[in-house]
Order: sequence, then C-alpha cells, then structure tokens
Amino acid sequence: MTILFAGVLLLTALLVDAGRTLDAAGHASDLAAAAARAGAQALDETSLRTGTPTLDPDQAEANARTYLARHPEATLTAITIDGLTVTVTVTTRVDYQLLDALGPGHATVTQTRSARATTQP
Repeated sequence: MTILFAGVLLLTALLVDAGRTLDAAGHASDLAAAAARAGAQALDETSLRTGTPTLDPDQAEANARTYLARHPEATLTAITIDGLTVTVTVTTRVDYQLLDALGPGHATVTQTRSARATTQP
C-alpha cells in the first residue's frame, strides 16, 4: 500500500508541475507574440510616404521592450527586426510545487514569436 501511495503521489506531482509548465509556455508565447505585434506597429512614416514601407528599428525595439516591461514574469531574450517582421524571444521560469524535492526545483520555458507589419488599410 505504501508503494502504491508513493506512486500516486509521484504521478500527481508530475501532472501538477507539468501542467504549470505548459501553462507558463502558453503565457510566454502570448507575451512574445504581443511584444512582436507592438514592435511591428513602428512603421517609419517617411518610408510610407515614399511607397517603400519599413520599420523604424529603434522604435520597434522600444515598443517591444516597453510592452514586456509591464510583464516582469518574463525576461526578454532577443529581438530581431528584419524588414517588416519583428521576432521576439521570451524566457520565463516555472518553480515546481511538488517535484521540488526530486531535483532542480524549476523549469525554464522559452518561446519565440514573430509579427509582420501590414501596410494595407
């Protein structure tokens, strides 16, 4: 009975902490996508007037950083601006609640998402 109880306890710990890790991955993905969209809104006005739209790279990076600054649970890992596309990589840490005693007490989740600026109304 003791072995069965230990097995059920371990399975419960795996399910709870794996669920928390999956939830953190989804949240990090959402944050990376939203930061990329914020960066993709930084179209250079002069380039729009000339008919060859491009992003203002400094403003795009500032927009993404500003968005993520409001979410301290995530760490900005990288921002890449290529043409009209902004790619943001975010890392977050998940502290285990039940698996803490069996090894490293946390997991690191990294998500990368991109957004492309649209130039049509």
